[in-house]
Amino acid sequence: MIQRILIIDDSLPLHQLIRSQVEHEGWQFHCAYDGQAGIEMALELRPSVILLDVDIPDISGFEVCRRLKANVETSSIPVVFLSADLSTGDKVRGLDLGAVDYITKPFKAAELSARLRASIRVKQLLDQKAMIDGLTGLWNRKYLEDHLAAQTSLAVRSGRPTSYIVADVDRMRQINKKHGIPFGDEILRSLSNILLSQCRAEDAVCRLDGARFAIVLSAMNRTGAGRLAERLSSTIQTRLLSRAGKDVGVTCSFGVADSLVTGDVTLLERAELAMIRAKQNGGACVVIARPPRKEKSAA
Repeated sequence: MIQRILIIDDSLPLHQLIRSQVEHEGWQFHCAYDGQAGIEMALELRPSVILLDVDIPDISGFEVCRRLKANVETSSIPVVFLSADLSTGDKVRGLDLGAVDYITKPFKAAELSARLRASIRVKQLLDQKAMIDGLTGLWNRKYLEDHLAAQTSLAVRSGRPTSYIVADVDRMRQINKKHGIPFGDEILRSLSNILLSQCRAEDAVCRLDGARFAIVLSAMNRTGAGRLAERLSSTIQTRLLSRAGKDVGVTCSFGVADSLVTGDVTLLERAELAMIRAKQNGGACVVIARPPRKEKSAA
């Protein structure tokens, strides 16, 4: 993945110097020469790191940083301040505004590269954290949507199918009402472990929302995915959790679809519809989305 570095500084020679000193890293550089242009470019580019001069025209670097951190679209982008001379008070102010580092001019190429690499690692960790479900530790819906789009595109190019399984806990509302939400959360974490234990390392196991889970399976058609769903359903039904000395059984409804079926309905929607049919059949079962029937031509 190409890392984009946005430099916000009114000095053209500084832009050229930074490029020349770290061009060996293979990063992509973008330049803004005033604060407002820098904010607009940050919104458009979503760079990996922003190098921001404290003294720039029209808006101070501190104010640019404040605005970037106040905007949910740019708040996670690491900001590294550039300055020839900063007091301790200014450094504290910048860090309080959300900057992750300072680089003092003039700087050495090795130091600049090291600080930028560290900031890029911070961004990567933040991005990863934003895609993890806090309750279960699984990938969340944001990751699922990005990953499913990539896998579907790969399936088209390679001719190898991608399958999608969606699972929903049966009667979860009644379980929460009877045993309490903390016990319901325990159920969701237990199910997460079951899903992970039965899936391959390359499969993406996600929590969609509430009591719904999803699995993206690369290089697998709906028949193979259906067998996995059946195995998951059976494993879940035999796994009992205890509450107040009593065993509580849990079941799930599964919907399965693959990328071999094309049409107006998306892969995700087909699996969701199949899961709803499983619910309508009483739950605790697997429904595989089939190709739509072709209309018979009139005689």
